Amino acid sequence: MGYNVVGFYGGPPVPREGQAILPPKVSELSEKDVMNVLALARAEFNVDPDRIYLLGHSMGGAGVLYLGPKYSDRWAGLAAIAPAAFSLEPNRQNIISRISKAHLPLIITQGDEDRSVPVEHTRAWAGAMKKLGSNFQYIEMTHHNHATVIPDSMPAIFQFFESHQRKR
Repeated sequence: MGYNVVGFYGGPPVPREGQAILPPKVSELSEKDVMNVLALARAEFNVDPDRIYLLGHSMGGAGVLYLGPKYSDRWAGLAAIAPAAFSLEPNRQNIISRISKAHLPLIITQGDEDRSVPVEHTRAWAGAMKKLGSNFQYIEMTHHNHATVIPDSMPAIFQFFESHQRKR
């Protein structure tokens, strides 16, 4: 999420010592960035409206969990790689319930050696999704960290996306 460089998506920015928080409302601006880029891509390219997917890593993965259900009518599927969704955890059940009710397919990938987003946090999201029995896939990669999980997740994510179209 473009502007949110000092906090976790969906939560207040946390300035580091000596840093100002600029611009205000970074979460709101980050959300607008994503939706504006989507609108630009749809206007510029021949986009199949039934095959628009939302994918993000780290804070972008948290953005997927936040924006996925908020704009559920736009996506064919969601993918979150090592989602840094710490500030969303108090609302986890509500977010997951909205994803499930929207029948949005979701894949989450996570490295078991990630020190930025501990695997236990992502396992909690995965466990909550399994309880709802929604169209969900969780892949935990052994010996992967916050960076190495990205390229090795892509084949499974694209295969997952290929198998899902938007439900109307």
